[in-house]
Amino acid sequence: MSRLLPGALVLLLSVPAFAQDDDAKKVAETYLNALTGTGDEAGKDLLLGGVTMNAQLFSLENWSFKSKDPVKKEEGDLAHAVQMINDLDKAGRTALTKLMGVEAVGDDLKMVEVSQADATKLLAPSRERVTALQTKHPVLSYALRAGKEVYWHPKNPMRAVLAKAGTQGKYSVEVHRWMIETTEGPAKTARSWPLRVIRFKSPKVDTGWKIMPASDWNAE
Repeated sequence: MSRLLPGALVLLLSVPAFAQDDDAKKVAETYLNALTGTGDEAGKDLLLGGVTMNAQLFSLENWSFKSKDPVKKEEGDLAHAVQMINDLDKAGRTALTKLMGVEAVGDDLKMVEVSQADATKLLAPSRERVTALQTKHPVLSYALRAGKEVYWHPKNPMRAVLAKAGTQGKYSVEVHRWMIETTEGPAKTARSWPLRVIRFKSPKVDTGWKIMPASDWNAE
């Protein structure tokens, strides 16, 4: 009767993680090769949310992997996450209305000047909810860019994913982040920038491995 050594058991248990790393890296390579023209142009379709016009036109001369962050993984209760996001959105809308100083007077709108100190107070409720979301659902918050201006952008693709994800059951989200190095222009100037590969799953949605877009609406 054969026996597995402890080291062999660890190796066997690690195989799925390596497979996921390989899948995410393959998506990154396919997308980057599409940008340089050395691969299929269809690789740009790997962008989460689809290809914007600017993303379709974007190209690179070259690329290389410079470094990789630890993988971010999370499983959580979908209903709780959705409720926290809804609370954040409601607080943001309320703060924005007050910040703009818009008051309905019949069919007219009255604009009221707001000081920086008042603006800080008005935005505090949404900041508190951002912090709460980041604490309870940190990786999902990261994918949503909670706490950044682009969270509110209509082209934020994770907002569309969440809208289809349902409100019951568990979700899982995994993010791989590489720093990519390119050399650009006649001077061959080196530039480093982040590339993220994400997969989100819920009972109603499985995005598959996709590129989180650092597109025309946000480079970070």
